[in-house]
Amino acid sequence: MAMQLPSEDQILAILHDEPMVGSRLRAALGLPKKQKVAFKQLLAEMVEQGLLKRTSNKEYQPGDGESLEEKREKRLKKMAEISDGDNRRPAARSRRQTTDDKSTRVRRGILHQVGEEDWIVTELETEKEFEMCHRKQAPGKEGETISFTLYPHPKRKHSYLAKVDHSAELESMTWQEITQKFQDDANLPKGFSKEIRDYVAGLKAPTAKDFKGRVDYRKTTILCIDPEGAMDHDDAISVERTEDGGYKLGVHIADVSYYVPEGSPLDYEAMERSYTQYLPWTAVPMIPDELSSDICSLHEDVDRCAHTCMIILDKDANVLSWDFHRSIVRITRSLTYQQAKALWEQGDKDMQDLAEVTAKLKKNRTKDGLLEFKSTEFGCHFDEKGEPIDIYPRTTDISNSWVEECMLIANNCCAKELKKRGLQGIYRIHEAPDTKDIMELYYMYPNLFQGSPVMLRELGKPRSGDTNLNPTAFKLYEHLIKKAGDDETLTNRILRSMQKAHYDSNSFGHFALNWQDYSHFTSPIRRYADLWCHRELARKGKEISAERKESVIEVCDLISANEIKNMKTERIAIKVCSSYILRNRIGDNFEATVNGIEEWGIYVSIADPIAEGLVRYRDIAGDDFYVFNADQGLAFGKRSGRTFRRGDKVMVQLLRVDPLRGQVDFSLIEKLSPEPKKQRRTRQDVDNDARNFNERMDRAEAAEALGYVSQPDDDDYEPAFTSVGNRGRRGRRGSDADAPSFERSGRDARGKSSRGGRGSRSRDEEPRSSRGGKVGMSAAARLKNKKRGRR
Repeated sequence: MAMQLPSEDQILAILHDEPMVGSRLRAALGLPKKQKVAFKQLLAEMVEQGLLKRTSNKEYQPGDGESLEEKREKRLKKMAEISDGDNRRPAARSRRQTTDDKSTRVRRGILHQVGEEDWIVTELETEKEFEMCHRKQAPGKEGETISFTLYPHPKRKHSYLAKVDHSAELESMTWQEITQKFQDDANLPKGFSKEIRDYVAGLKAPTAKDFKGRVDYRKTTILCIDPEGAMDHDDAISVERTEDGGYKLGVHIADVSYYVPEGSPLDYEAMERSYTQYLPWTAVPMIPDELSSDICSLHEDVDRCAHTCMIILDKDANVLSWDFHRSIVRITRSLTYQQAKALWEQGDKDMQDLAEVTAKLKKNRTKDGLLEFKSTEFGCHFDEKGEPIDIYPRTTDISNSWVEECMLIANNCCAKELKKRGLQGIYRIHEAPDTKDIMELYYMYPNLFQGSPVMLRELGKPRSGDTNLNPTAFKLYEHLIKKAGDDETLTNRILRSMQKAHYDSNSFGHFALNWQDYSHFTSPIRRYADLWCHRELARKGKEISAERKESVIEVCDLISANEIKNMKTERIAIKVCSSYILRNRIGDNFEATVNGIEEWGIYVSIADPIAEGLVRYRDIAGDDFYVFNADQGLAFGKRSGRTFRRGDKVMVQLLRVDPLRGQVDFSLIEKLSPEPKKQRRTRQDVDNDARNFNERMDRAEAAEALGYVSQPDDDDYEPAFTSVGNRGRRGRRGSDADAPSFERSGRDARGKSSRGGRGSRSRDEEPRSSRGGKVGMSAAARLKNKKRGRR
C-alpha cells in the first residue's frame, strides 16, 4: 500500500527554518523513492499557488502566498507603465545602450525577482533595469538595495549583465561588522528569550538537596582534560585498579538533563539549536552560559551533579560490565592536553594508569582493523583588537587519544544500555559506502586500488539486514587510507566516497568504527543527542513506557540536518578569517601548491598566510586554452602542451578577496615545477597497460552486473559538506574526543551522496560537469564498448 503524501502544512513546517532541495525534503518526510514523481508534482503545485518558492540553488522555502500568475500580471503591468506603450522588455532596451553608457563604475540599485531564478536590478540614478547574472545563490533579497557593476553579456552582442559588487561595502566594514553580518546571514541565534533567562537566573549551584539518591565519587581521583581555553567542561575520567588486575573506568559526564526539564522552553530551544556552534572568534551556545560554563560545568574542586558510566574491565581492557547512574563528583585535577602529556612523561601515576588502559582499549577496538584518517584542522590567532592575524594548523597530543578512547567506549556502552532496556534512544549510525561511489573513486584514482585485497565485485550491497557493517568494504577502505598516506587531497576524496554519519532511532551500526552499537552520551552541554540519551537513561518504571514530549524520529531528523548546516558554517568561518588577513595584499605574488583541479579551475594553497583560493582557467597567464582531463586529474593546455597536476608548484597573484563569503581568487603567473619528461615506452609498459585494461574491464563488468551503470538523477544532487574542524575559544568541538575524524565526511544528513550540489563554492562543493554523469559510469560504458569492438 502506497504511503500517503504529506499535507501542505507538514511540508511548510519542515521548511520553516531551513530551505531544502527536493530529494532532501523527501527524505526528511520519510517518503520512499517510488513516490518521487507524485511528490515533485505536489511541490510544483504548491509553487504555482505561491505556498512555496524555489531559490536559485533549487531549494524550496515558504512562499509569500502570491501565485505565479499574479506575479506575472503585476510584472507585465509594471513593464507596461515603465515602457509607455513599448511592449519590449525594459531590460532588453537597456542592453541596447552604447558601450559608453556602460562604464565599469559601481552603481546602486534595487533588486527585484521576476521568476524562480531570474532577477533584475533597477538603478537608482537612472531608473534603468538590468538583468542580474546567474549564480548558484540568489544575489540578495527582494527589494534590497545593492551595489553592482555591469559587464558584457558572454553570448549576446551589445548586451550587459549586472553583478553584485561587494568591494565598496567591504572596504569600509570593520572585522566586527563582517563577523556580525556573517552570523546574521548564517541565521545564528543571538540570545535566549526572557522566559529562559528568568528560569536560568533562578538556578543555583547544587547543594545537599540535589545530591539525594546519587552515588558519591567525591573521594575518587577524577581528571578533567580539555583543550586550552575551554570553559564548558562536560566530561571527566577516573581509573582505578581492581584486585584481579583489571580496571574500573569511570566516565563522568555533566548532568545537564537535571537542569533542563523535558518539554520546557529551554529544552525546545536547545533542541532547535541542537549544537553549540563554534566559530574561530566566538561560540554560540546550545544552552545559556550560566549552565554551560558554570552550574553544569565540571570545574576543579567543586561539587557537581554528573551522570556516570562505570565500566568494569579485565586485565586486557575487555568490557565485563557497565552501569549508568546519577552521581556527585569533585574534579581532582583540571588539565589541558599539553599538561596531561607533560605529567605522563614525568611518570605521574594517574596519567600512567590512564595511558595504559586506553592503549589496551584501542588495541581491542582495532583487532578487526581501523579506519584512521590523517587530516589537518586549522585554528586562528587574534590580536588584542580581536582581529585575525594568523591561521595555524592544529596539533594533537597523545593525551587527546586517551580522552577519545574513554569517550568511545562509554558511547558504545550507552547504545547497548539503551537497547537492553528498550528505551527510545538516539543512535549514531554510519552506513557502508555505496558501490556507485566506490566505482567513481576507482575511475578517478585507479592507483589507490592497486594491490587491494578486495575486488569490487565482492562488495555486495552496502547494508545487509539491520546492520551497516560490511567487513569486505571495511578491508577495502583500510587499504585505500593506507595507500593515500599523508596526502590530504586523496584522503578527502576517500572521505567523500563514504556516507555521512547521522542520527537514527535504530541501532543499525557504525561502519567506520566497525561497531554495531554506538550512541552519543559524553557531550550534553554542546550536543542535544547526548542530552536526550541522558534523559532516557534516567527513566525508571512507568517512565520508560510513557509518551515522550517529542518524537524521537523527528528529533533525529532535526539534529542531523542542523549538524550539516553547522559544519558548513564552521568550515566557511575559518575561510572568512583567512580572506580577511589577505584583504590588504591584493596584487601580491605568492608561491603556491596546486591541491585540486576541477573543470572550472585550479585550486591552490599558499603557506604564509595559510589560505586556499581558486584560479579560473581564464586567469592563467597567456592565451592558451585549457582542458580538464578527469581521468588523469590534470589540466592540459591545447596550444602549449603545458599541464597542471596536484602537487605542482606555481607562482600566483592575488586578484580579489571577499571576506564575507570567505572567497579568494588568484591569477596564475608562472609554473615553477618542471614539465614531466616523456619517456620512451617499453614492452613492459605495453604489457602493464594490457593488464590494467583487463582489470578495468573486469571492474566495469562487475559494476554493470550490480546495476550501477545508470546516470544519476540531477534532482537528487545536494551540496557536499566537509568540515575544517574549527574549535571556538570557549571549548572543543563535539567531535574532538568522542567522534573520530571519519565523521567529518562530505555527506548529507540522510547518508545520501552529496557531491555535486550548488550550495557552496569550495573545491569539494562545485557542481559536476554540465555534460552530466559520474566519471566512473561513463568510463565503464567506454570500456564495455572497447571490449565489444575488440571481440
